[in-house]
Amino acid sequence: MRILLVEDDLSLARSLKSVLEREGYKVNLASDGKRGLDLALSGGFDLIILDLLLPTLEGDKIVKRLREEGINTPVLMLTVMGDISQKVKLFTLGADDYLTKPFHLEELLARVRALIRRRYGGSSDVIQIGELRLDMGRKKVFVKGEEVRLTYGEYAILEYLCLNRGRYVNREELREKVFYYHYDSNSLEVLISRIRKKLGSKHIIKSVKGLGYMVE
Repeated sequence: MRILLVEDDLSLARSLKSVLEREGYKVNLASDGKRGLDLALSGGFDLIILDLLLPTLEGDKIVKRLREEGINTPVLMLTVMGDISQKVKLFTLGADDYLTKPFHLEELLARVRALIRRRYGGSSDVIQIGELRLDMGRKKVFVKGEEVRLTYGEYAILEYLCLNRGRYVNREELREKVFYYHYDSNSLEVLISRIRKKLGSKHIIKSVKGLGYMVE
């Protein structure tokens, strides 16, 4: 999953980037509003985490511009302002959620997961597909109730395929969206084969040449 983080407090930005990347997200960082807007307008992000008070262009103006341009990427606002009028304004402009600084990292991660799963039509951290259960909160996979040990890269690919259940995901999209994916085409075939073997079924992940991979 690709996240755009726009935050001018570089110490906080680096800390959040590190935490998010440990969770498997691919993070692009911008430290001012104009740069953040340029990146956001380029598209391809699953979530934007946006500070309200930014140099060059403030966060509320960025949200307004994105919605005017028809970009519906979920936006999580970070703000030191906790008054109700500010919150109402942010939601009216098109923000999807907000966190008031200071905040707990666990709450940030929970909100990130909620916004991303909502983007893909989910309502829970747990995805159940037949005998396969994928827990995005704990980053764990179970088959028939038994935990299956996957590497970070294997888990990240399986999670993305499960979130996109029912459609083929090609190799380029995996490279773009999955932080831990650094494989060439041949290596990817080996990796998918390894995931299938660990899951105990070759049918969970379908593949069609020229289309990519799909979890049904």
